[in-house]
Amino acid sequence: MSTDWSAGPTQKPGADSVPTPTLTQRFFAWTRRLGIVRPAQDRVLGGVAAAFAEKLGISSGAMRLILVALVLLAGLSLWVYVIAWALLPDGRTGTIPLERWIS
Repeated sequence: MSTDWSAGPTQKPGADSVPTPTLTQRFFAWTRRLGIVRPAQDRVLGGVAAAFAEKLGISSGAMRLILVALVLLAGLSLWVYVIAWALLPDGRTGTIPLERWIS
């Protein structure tokens, strides 16, 4: 009884037809599943305040005031805003800026 070991491990039919997503692809898919999207309208700078306001169910003006207060009183860095802008999908195109830059 001879065994042919050169064939390698057997694969399930169709297993190679769907590539495994990379870590970055899974991260950006998770970001999209959060449901926080920078809207096409109601944008002052990048739409971050409007995106969080929509998710929290408050007015975008109130969210902008909260963000300004957090920056001035709590020391929240403007970098947090920039990072949120880079990670949140754009409501107009559906693209995430960081994903576009690293692709």
